[in-house]
Amino acid sequence: MTKYRDALLANIHKQLEVWFDLDGPLSHEELYRFLHSLKGTSGTIGLTDMSLLSQTLLDKLEAMPPKEWQPNEWREFLLAFISLCYEHRSQQELNLEDLGQTREKSYENQPLVLILDDDVTLLMYVKEYLEKRNWSVIATVHPHKALDYFHDMKPDCLILDLNIPETGGFQVMQTLSEKIRKQYVPTTVISVDCTRDTRLRAYRLGADDVMCKPLDMEELAVRLERQLYRKHWMNRILFLDELTGAYNRNSLLDTYQRLLGEARRSDAPLSLAFLDIDHFKKVNDTYGHLVGDDVLSRFASFIQSSADKHDILFRYGGEEFLLLMPKASAKEARLRMQQMLDAFCRLTFDSASGPFSLSFSAGVVQVTDGEKPFPYWLEVADNSLYRAKNLGRCRIEEAVLSEKAESPQIKLKVAIIDDDALIRTVLAESVKDSFDGWIHADIQEFRDGESFFQNDWHRGPEPYLVILDGIMPIMDGLEVLQRIRALPNTKRYTVIMLTGRTEEHDIVGALQLGADDYMTKPFSTKELEARIRRLVKRMV
Repeated sequence: MTKYRDALLANIHKQLEVWFDLDGPLSHEELYRFLHSLKGTSGTIGLTDMSLLSQTLLDKLEAMPPKEWQPNEWREFLLAFISLCYEHRSQQELNLEDLGQTREKSYENQPLVLILDDDVTLLMYVKEYLEKRNWSVIATVHPHKALDYFHDMKPDCLILDLNIPETGGFQVMQTLSEKIRKQYVPTTVISVDCTRDTRLRAYRLGADDVMCKPLDMEELAVRLERQLYRKHWMNRILFLDELTGAYNRNSLLDTYQRLLGEARRSDAPLSLAFLDIDHFKKVNDTYGHLVGDDVLSRFASFIQSSADKHDILFRYGGEEFLLLMPKASAKEARLRMQQMLDAFCRLTFDSASGPFSLSFSAGVVQVTDGEKPFPYWLEVADNSLYRAKNLGRCRIEEAVLSEKAESPQIKLKVAIIDDDALIRTVLAESVKDSFDGWIHADIQEFRDGESFFQNDWHRGPEPYLVILDGIMPIMDGLEVLQRIRALPNTKRYTVIMLTGRTEEHDIVGALQLGADDYMTKPFSTKELEARIRRLVKRMV
């Protein structure tokens, strides 16, 4: 029976490829015949879920007047069917036991592990082993990328080798020692050199553990689990952001609900402001992360000292802060924020290159309907913040609440480059599900790297997420990645490479060329969505 299922899936894929290449519409009759044939065949050979879905779609077709189906219409109509086809194709390549384990995973709350090691084979092995244990892993061979990931993605633990050609593991630890201590990021050193002097030096620099190569993977996992448990426990009891002194997000929702209840009882206004330091990434790139940390700390202190005594400041993430402003209407909140902005612009910050000044932008909204959930008001304030940035930054924008929603601003561009039209469709839907109203993205599909580079779309000022297939005609994924990394604005590009399980040389090449993550086909769409969210949070 398996060979008949494989043959049917191959024929479906072939038919969909033909339709994807059509420039014009698809006839109602052709779509009906396709589904009618599949309903009977798939049911006969044991693909019951496909047969039932085909019948559901047929019922919908029969209830419609016949029409010509434009490409975007039939693709949306068949989206659930296309996703189901991909799941069955994945089952062909995964054994059933591995697939069952994959489906049981929860990708939303995975601990994030950052690994730095110049041994790509070991990186791949450790990454795969830990990901099977339901952990998310970012792996790199480049110390400078590891430093960026550490600052931007805030990993739950760090694993690093001491023998890194570009710069030693001790130097990396020295650079990160203050953050490791303040944020309590459990750090495990792995090395072929496990002499007493090496171990003592590692512990003095803040290492929590030292393990000798070759690694016992089960022992590594157990040690990491213990460290992560302690970190989780500490995070739950600590509500302050150690760097800035502002509250962290752990208590944000509870605080909002408490202030909302007080506002309702006293019939007083409640506003919130979303703040973002302008061009903060340029501060890190120009002056270094230590200066960037000083800017964040002083910014938080300035806002706290300038705000009303009832206001409460939270560090929302990176250079973004949220100020809850009880007893303030939107107009009062905007006026106070403008006064803070004017004063902040007069401050100066020190660096090795000399003093510099900064500004910030903010979006302000008054909570006028307590029945609407907190994420709704966050999004309204966030949209106002991005409107302030698009209008030139260094300004405060008050949300305009109306029945007609504002057109969201494009905050991210996503390029899906894959020669398989079915995979492109599945990937595009996964990207949409990843954001789910959280961020507005412009998603474009490209069948090869050449069409991507020929399109001026990729030359915009926005940050780009590129999901890239490793094997493609004309220009393979490594060539595309190499050209991206040669672009003058390459820092705006975050790249996820898709590879086959047997294409180890492609993974090695991708990591060496600076891919930010990779996934092996077939992949879980839920895991992909979780990884996309992780990466995008450091981009926007």
